[in-house]
Amino acid sequence: MTRATDPVLILIFRGTHQVLSAEKRLKEGGVPLRLIPVPRRLTSDCGLAIRIPLDRRDRAREILSGARLAPLSAHLPREDGEYDAVSL
Repeated sequence: MTRATDPVLILIFRGTHQVLSAEKRLKEGGVPLRLIPVPRRLTSDCGLAIRIPLDRRDRAREILSGARLAPLSAHLPREDGEYDAVSL
């Protein structure tokens, strides 16, 4: 999908069903992604998150908005291991 140095965006959802629905829609829309465990520093009722390339953010927003699958939060990983909350 992306190299370790490529900027990514982590999407957090309410639950597993929402994550899997978002995964399906994003894949159908051509957005490369990876399902990952929710990073420890982030909290979620669901144990899964979606990681997408940052340069696909606009396409992901368009797809998820149209499907009414807005994530609870979106985060940019920092070099120090922390995360910055951002809008999708």
